[in-house]
Amino acid sequence: MDKKEASSVSIIGGADGPTSIFLIGGKSSKRTLKQKIQKELFTLRKKHIAKSLKANPHTMEQVIEYAKNKWGYTAISKESEEYKMEYVQLRAAFILQYNPELLGKFKDYPQLKGRDEDSINYFMMLINQRQKAAEDIPTELFDIDLCIMETNEAEFVSKLILEKNYGYIGASASGESNKAMKKHHRVFRDIYQYYGVTQTDIDNQTKRYDELLRTLATR
Repeated sequence: MDKKEASSVSIIGGADGPTSIFLIGGKSSKRTLKQKIQKELFTLRKKHIAKSLKANPHTMEQVIEYAKNKWGYTAISKESEEYKMEYVQLRAAFILQYNPELLGKFKDYPQLKGRDEDSINYFMMLINQRQKAAEDIPTELFDIDLCIMETNEAEFVSKLILEKNYGYIGASASGESNKAMKKHHRVFRDIYQYYGVTQTDIDNQTKRYDELLRTLATR
């Protein structure tokens, strides 16, 4: 990385799940007119959805059955390498989010001291050490109940990641056509909408409520 390119550093999800670091040049960090319009449309969609949203919650077990019966997802084996890798990463992410006190000296999220290359490298080293510390926490102290499901179609794979203890639903997809990817987003929105929210979520605008709004508003 050229030092001139490190004029802006964005940290996504630092205190909430897996962390992504984006190093952005000064000029490219400004929003384009298209991006501003997209953001405004997204905000308007959220407001519209919020007005019509009704309480209709389902449990994670019900969501799993719904994904199986309506969309043809099947659970992958807990013995598979894919499951084991996802389990390790997600469990560590949940420790960082919900119980960082287990990490001892690594419990506090590190601070980026500067935007030069040495500062960024040091910051990334601390991030990696913190991640490793979370992965090393015994399952007896912190565990998750993970289900990974996938559906395979011609030239397209869609995956659901569901964690029952904390009510987490994630998804990913790979495919060669825009049509297939649009279907994945449509299916994921439908599954998340089926998961739904309680009246308490609506009244208190909880995390579950906010995540449902964001998922349904995303195009």
